[in-house]
Amino acid sequence: MNKKILFLVAAFALVATSAKAQDDKYLFNHLGAGISLGTDGIGVEVATPCTPYLGIRAGISFIPKISVNDIKFDYSRHGNDGSGKIDASFKKIDGKLLFDVYPFALKNSFHVTAGFFAGNNVLATAKIWEDPAVPFDGYVVPETDNPNNFVVEAGPSSAARKSIKARIKYWAVKPYIGIGFGRMFRTPDDSRIGVSCDLGVQFHGTPKVQAYTWEGKKYLDVTAGDVKSLLEGNESTIDDVFKIKDAIIVYPVLNVRITGRIF
Repeated sequence: MNKKILFLVAAFALVATSAKAQDDKYLFNHLGAGISLGTDGIGVEVATPCTPYLGIRAGISFIPKISVNDIKFDYSRHGNDGSGKIDASFKKIDGKLLFDVYPFALKNSFHVTAGFFAGNNVLATAKIWEDPAVPFDGYVVPETDNPNNFVVEAGPSSAARKSIKARIKYWAVKPYIGIGFGRMFRTPDDSRIGVSCDLGVQFHGTPKVQAYTWEGKKYLDVTAGDVKSLLEGNESTIDDVFKIKDAIIVYPVLNVRITGRIF
């Protein structure tokens, strides 16, 4: 799936580059720099026109690390009740290369954009702690007879507190396609400032939930069944969560961009 989308993006850019190639007076004759703000975070980029039909942008966008701590929860396992807390964090940083195609040339600023974002492949991390007053042997290890299943075992005796480390992982390279209005410069010869907005999606594949195995010293994929084995009495909720997770294969991008011409 990832390779097919990248192929379509490359073909799209090639066709766009060939359109009106005779207008070479526009080819890289200006350079702009800009900033953007949106669901993909804060962005910084450079841009250049190629023809009246095509512009190229490259840059970086990021969402600063967001941490949420002390999320309380209760759990039950084999008839024993306990409680704990979750410390979680979220961050996103990507480089980007995007091709803006203006099908109506200079008549208006509507554009179709294709390209890709590439960056970190861990969207969120979490650490699940025990309540110090309640025993919670929370180290995740694979079963001896079936490494694909997980069991909860006690951690090293030297550990002051028990914990489960988990993360959500997705593609490092995320193809992008979208539409927008506005251009980096109103025409290649006049306006110094351009304002535009974009709406599109990053394709990041089906996110994976992974847990760290202290025995194997690595992360392994976790299924809904694995989570059910750890938290009893929440089967329907866990199924619903994993169904939603499996359905979210794109990340929505909506941003506003201001670009100033350097030369």
